[in-house]
Amino acid sequence: MHELWLVKESKMIDISPLIGSIKRRSNKDELGEELSFNIAFNDDKYFPKNPCNIGDIVILKNNNKEITRAIIVDEDRKGRDPISYTAFDFAFYLNKSNAIYQFNKIPADQAINKILSDFGVPVGSIASMPTKIDKVFNDKKVSDIIKEIIKITKRNTGTKYLMEMRNGKLYIEKQKNMVITGEFQLYKNGAKHDVVSAIANPSRKRSISDMINSIQVVSSKDKVLLTKDDAAMVSKYGKLQKVVKLDEKEKLTAKQIAQKELDDLSNIVEETSIELIGDDRVRAGRLFKVEEPITGISGTYLIKIVNHTIAKGIHTMTLGLEVR
Repeated sequence: MHELWLVKESKMIDISPLIGSIKRRSNKDELGEELSFNIAFNDDKYFPKNPCNIGDIVILKNNNKEITRAIIVDEDRKGRDPISYTAFDFAFYLNKSNAIYQFNKIPADQAINKILSDFGVPVGSIASMPTKIDKVFNDKKVSDIIKEIIKITKRNTGTKYLMEMRNGKLYIEKQKNMVITGEFQLYKNGAKHDVVSAIANPSRKRSISDMINSIQVVSSKDKVLLTKDDAAMVSKYGKLQKVVKLDEKEKLTAKQIAQKELDDLSNIVEETSIELIGDDRVRAGRLFKVEEPITGISGTYLIKIVNHTIAKGIHTMTLGLEVR
């Protein structure tokens, strides 16, 4: 049973009886999660007063387990219609703030911890990232600085990371090969079923328009250092090249960086979406296994975007998936 709680002056208020629907959205390319809901409104003096206001914190729970907590940032009122609210988790401050940082050869995880401390974002855990950051970030969005630091680390080590807020804290962890298996129950204490047994509206689009099968690496002075191809893909689909520019400190790892770029980009791009019965554990950035014979969706996918909807006691979700 989902419940929405309001934190008001250190008090917890269950506002679930006033809520019409709840939506929850996450995207692997964004930092943070969005929560939106509408609350019943009536100016009759006997109708319960709306306790929500901008800046309040709301906590979404299911069976007393916290799913996410967020800060109300938008309120939308239209006559006597239900009042709509949009809230974001604490990564909101990183997405809306710009800053200047100069890091002089310090490990990436230390750089990220410094940023999070400066902006008062609680930390769950930050994975060890030994890659040295030696760069000036000039008036950039704070969330983009963090993502660029992670990108630099990934380019140098090949390690992929999962970044998400949980229980009001930010976690950046090595992406594990852990596949989320969504489950649902038709009634309380009933048998659990795999959500992929009830797929609706499957959609699959395949394309080579964004494929890159050749990487040309150049120095900061535009001198070509090397070109590395995926010979099989070039032979089959033609040469599709990307230029990667490295600074002087990265020149020694040019071959390694080119190979990692090919590993990520020399693929047929697949856009896939499905609708399922909801499971709170399904979030962007996690892995999900699907077998759907009509469209040919088959395998373990990375969840690119997920939209959860909770209305009238029914929880559904729409997933946008991409090939790992």
